[in-house]
Amino acid sequence: MATQLFAAGAEDVLYVIDLSSYMLRAYHAIAPLSNAAGEPTHAVYGTVTMLERLVRERQPRFLVVAMDSGRITFRKEIYDAYKANRPPAPADLKTQMARCEEIVRAFSIPILKQDGVEADDLIACAVKRAHARDIKVVIVAADKDLMQLVTDDVILWDTMRDRVFGPSEVEERFGVKVSQLRDLLALMGDSSDNIPGVPHIGPKTARDLLVEFGSLEGIYEHLDAIKKKACRDTLTQHKDEAFLSQRLVTLREDCPIEFDLEALRYGGRDVDRLRELYSVLEFHRQLKALDSEGAAPEVGRVGAPSEASGGAVLAAQKPPPPSAPSEISHTSVLDRAALTRLAEELRSAGRFALLATTTSLRPNAVLAGLAFASGAGRAFYVPIEHRYVGAPAQVTLADVSEILGPLLCDPALGKLAHDAKRAAVRLADAGLPLSGVVFDSEIANYLLNPESNHTLEALAEDELGVKLVTYDSLTKKARGQQTDFENVPLEEALPYAASQADICFRLWQRLAPRIQDEALGRLLDEVELPLSEILVHMERLGVLVNIAALSELGKVCQATLDRLEHEAHRIAGRVFNVNSPRQLETLLFDECGLKPLKRTKTSRSTDASTLEALAEQHELPKVILEHRQVAKLKGTYIDALPSLMNPKTGRIHTRWEQAVAATGRISSTDPNLQNIPIRTELGRLIRGTFIARPGYQLVSADYSQIELRVLAHLSQDPVLLDAFRTGQDIHTRTAMEIFEVMADGVTREMRTKTKAVNFGVIYGQGDSGLAKSLGIPRQEAANFIAAYFRRYEGVRRFMQGTLESARDSETVRSLLGRRRLVPDIKSGNRARRLAAERIAMNMPIQSSAADLLKLAMLKLREPVSPGAEMILTVHDELVFEVPDAEVELAKPRIKQAMENVYPLDVPLLVEIGQGPNWNAAH
Repeated sequence: MATQLFAAGAEDVLYVIDLSSYMLRAYHAIAPLSNAAGEPTHAVYGTVTMLERLVRERQPRFLVVAMDSGRITFRKEIYDAYKANRPPAPADLKTQMARCEEIVRAFSIPILKQDGVEADDLIACAVKRAHARDIKVVIVAADKDLMQLVTDDVILWDTMRDRVFGPSEVEERFGVKVSQLRDLLALMGDSSDNIPGVPHIGPKTARDLLVEFGSLEGIYEHLDAIKKKACRDTLTQHKDEAFLSQRLVTLREDCPIEFDLEALRYGGRDVDRLRELYSVLEFHRQLKALDSEGAAPEVGRVGAPSEASGGAVLAAQKPPPPSAPSEISHTSVLDRAALTRLAEELRSAGRFALLATTTSLRPNAVLAGLAFASGAGRAFYVPIEHRYVGAPAQVTLADVSEILGPLLCDPALGKLAHDAKRAAVRLADAGLPLSGVVFDSEIANYLLNPESNHTLEALAEDELGVKLVTYDSLTKKARGQQTDFENVPLEEALPYAASQADICFRLWQRLAPRIQDEALGRLLDEVELPLSEILVHMERLGVLVNIAALSELGKVCQATLDRLEHEAHRIAGRVFNVNSPRQLETLLFDECGLKPLKRTKTSRSTDASTLEALAEQHELPKVILEHRQVAKLKGTYIDALPSLMNPKTGRIHTRWEQAVAATGRISSTDPNLQNIPIRTELGRLIRGTFIARPGYQLVSADYSQIELRVLAHLSQDPVLLDAFRTGQDIHTRTAMEIFEVMADGVTREMRTKTKAVNFGVIYGQGDSGLAKSLGIPRQEAANFIAAYFRRYEGVRRFMQGTLESARDSETVRSLLGRRRLVPDIKSGNRARRLAAERIAMNMPIQSSAADLLKLAMLKLREPVSPGAEMILTVHDELVFEVPDAEVELAKPRIKQAMENVYPLDVPLLVEIGQGPNWNAAH
């Protein structure tokens, strides 16, 4: 069983906060913030959020903060190179350190701080003194060094990841017992602190040695028993470094600190002082929570919530705790009187969860019913279109529109939903506009962990321990046949729909505080939720497609496929099924004698990467690749688009997705518009079938090299900044830097290679990947990358700093604070670790670009001309349908809005065009 935190409010628990380390993590993990005076505040914000959560949830009886003194420590005295590789703290971090100390004092938390002693050692001393008094300890930190202190009575709580480490979790993470962790750290060394360790001894080898020999001393007593000569030799050669490292990682427990337990008893916050600080820092949510209490309460002991307790002030910011499933009753609403009573209850609640069901999953489905929950111990289902034999009388859509419609469109009534966009589309189609969505559990979970499962069923089980009935199981009847939801009896539909509404409400209670704790509130409230409203409008508006042109294009594609198939047969010398991987496998590897490059569980692979590599040796793989590409585009778009057209509107309504791409980019399904290639002739022809209606044109606005511009801003590299500020072609400038030539000496080949390097850097591409993409030797690719980083020193520092921060917090963030978790960055599996490093280097760039496009959409939510409509968003591009007479009015407004959406240190550039179809407009 996973280790749990000790009981909240327990009288025998001391909470010790590693504030210096926490501030550093918050500084790197949270997007830069500042107040109107320009004072940086993001690290302070993270610290305040942590302190509020700790006091609110844990109600500590004893509490202390440990801080570094910033002076020379004993470790520096025994090893002058200790932390010598660390640059001086940035000025904006120093400013925030001072502010955080003010915040801590306003929280009335005692501070442990001593010259020449690091916070980790002070914490070790506090743990030892607490143990002598039979006091349990919660160390609020994430530092692996502090995990040496973990016992059954000492646990470590990483509030950023909400993970608790006891002995079993430490052993699971490192593969050794807590008592062996010090020696594991000594063997591995630590590049961030410049602790040498033993060269070439990584986590796996260190773990294996300690499992076999018990300790560092045991390893050196049994060197002859180590089988691998290279390992034995390096340990022998670097024995002094090993034991020096052991001294450096050992936590001191003998610091002369004063440990008066009663002096550490927590007595509550100085609310007046906090109000002053929050006002200056412009922490509006925290200030509002304080002001909502009226007059400042007296500072008193935190215990059970009361008007005088600091704990009550903090508790007021949090939704009530989720109810147990057994406490919820389900009620059907079948007539106007009951519907009126429901409307009164929902309005009185001021905030409610809602769910919209449809008669089926088909495109022509209509609203089947609405479910509601407001946290009052009941959930309701309003059936409208359940039309099976024997179904009871139900309210009409007109009844719902009259009685519930005013509530649904009232922005003052807060709505909670899961996938609110989908619910809003269903309701709008039924003539029931939705406004006032204040929380979407799907998007909230996506922001907290973009790569987790965001379905309501998964969240119900993961967060609340509730297993929901699925739609498929509800509609599956005898012999596995599916029925439509309108045919599901109400006695089954009621608990299904009402439970989902109830889960939506309880997920708000569970996830909303976490969103605030992780500094994601502004991203949810000011970006994602307003963006959802825009996507509802775009989804319902759709786009016009020239079906006749698609049909003609299909004929051309079929002729191309026939030609490629005949060519493949000619090369093979016999007829075979070009769509059969098994037949192709036999042909390539058995008959043509090509060497298999990789295998699946059951066969030799013929996937795209394999065929691309084999195409250098034989002409058949190249023809098969081309055939597959044409066939895929024909099947995915040319053949499928006509069936996706809505017969009522005559347009195609792709479904826009906010919670799919881990980078934060908007994606689309049915059809997926992101995958229509723009660099191939066939891709451009498919784009050409997306057309404007008569009397209109399509206007396409595309950010130019937005990711490279974001990289320039984030890295502050002087060469990149200068290139973009002076309007140079960035690929030409990079060629000039790498090949050391003037602009007129840059050849097309040079520019092509440096373009690949420019974009390869963004995606963390190594020499093997670059070599493959350019078709050059690996060493030549490595030389290109090395030359790049020599010339772009700022980019190198940015990448290194990003990786160091990610290794510390296992998190990376975008400009707007969007985050992605990278736990594998500490993995012992090399492939997983390298993949996590590539994500860490790319995410701040790609996600920031995605954020900027979303800000542009929000800025352009009001029409740029009376008849203009935003209809598509693909990658870094926005597409508008604009009346002919308004195009010249709309274009400069779109360009101006997109280029001034965020104050980067380099200009944003938008390329804009127009035409009767999407391809012509690009």
